[in-house]
Amino acid sequence: MKAIKLAVGFREWDKLDDFIEAANFDDDVVAYAIDYTTALIVAIDEASMVNVTDQAAQWFADYTTEPVKK
Repeated sequence: MKAIKLAVGFREWDKLDDFIEAANFDDDVVAYAIDYTTALIVAIDEASMVNVTDQAAQWFADYTTEPVKK
């Protein structure tokens, strides 16, 4: 299991809910909003996490990820 904290820039906060909804369509991923600009994303394996982080790069111009659990 892998987990990351995703933080997006304030200018892109309005995209975060839609991103979380899209990420939750994958059965191997759970995404949850912590606040308006931060989300916790948990994936079952490395491949699923790579998919989510690749999607984040397409959705957001200003974002950071921080590992929570490796």
